[in-house]
Amino acid sequence: MTVQEALEWACHTLKEKSIETPAREAGVLLAFVLSQEFSWLYAHPRHKLSTGQEEKFRDSVGQRAAGMPFQYISNKQEFMSLDFYVDANCLIPRADTEVLVEAALAWIQAHPAERMRVLEVGTGSGAIAVSIARYSENTEVHAMDLSDSALRIAQENARKHQVHIHFLKADFLAWEPDNTYSLLLSNPPYIPHHQLKGLMPGVRDYEPHMALDGGEDGLLFYRAIAQKANELLLPGGAIFTEVGINQAEQVMLLYQQHGLEVRSYKDLAGIDRVVFAQRAGKYS
Repeated sequence: MTVQEALEWACHTLKEKSIETPAREAGVLLAFVLSQEFSWLYAHPRHKLSTGQEEKFRDSVGQRAAGMPFQYISNKQEFMSLDFYVDANCLIPRADTEVLVEAALAWIQAHPAERMRVLEVGTGSGAIAVSIARYSENTEVHAMDLSDSALRIAQENARKHQVHIHFLKADFLAWEPDNTYSLLLSNPPYIPHHQLKGLMPGVRDYEPHMALDGGEDGLLFYRAIAQKANELLLPGGAIFTEVGINQAEQVMLLYQQHGLEVRSYKDLAGIDRVVFAQRAGKYS
């Protein structure tokens, strides 16, 4: 099978399964299998795949045709200009979450400290925690998750990017903190339980429901964060949490009920995507 033949076969296969932009997806999959740039394919249409490459390509196309996200096929996703290992034991990091990280990094820069302790709740792949540790100085980053598999992935990504993070296995809902923090970060599960079945198939069928299910109304973890905030945060300490569409006002109200000052940050689509909350007092 040549590159051109492989692309034509894959495009036809993906189109039959109603995969959007099948030609583009075929090219991305073949470039991944051959470890080449996308543009290389079109400069070498007569290049022949080895038997092993053809088998891997057919397997990858079959997985994608069944709905598996490309990131789980390639075990790779870029986030904050860093490459992260991902698999079906963690959520795929998304560009929307970069809004949270950028906002947190700006807050850290505006509040210089000899040592700033940061906690991420529900670390998953570790994308948030690793990015904070990678791009900020003088931070002691702690990252929590209930899933052993997710923690192994996060630890692998921390090693890959040569950052030190304190990992903690715990259920945040039942966890009793024994430290105080300057900053709490989280992209918690926020999909209302009854809406899980209506998610896009690539999310519903492949991404871990533990990382999606936010309880009856989607606000389960925000309530827990609000209730623990004054115990967890130093005076003047802050929270950055990602929220779902149309959840920002509800989450801000929860935080305000516990005496926190709040505001929101919009994503590139103009949607309120991140809620900021700050404990009263002067941070030092």
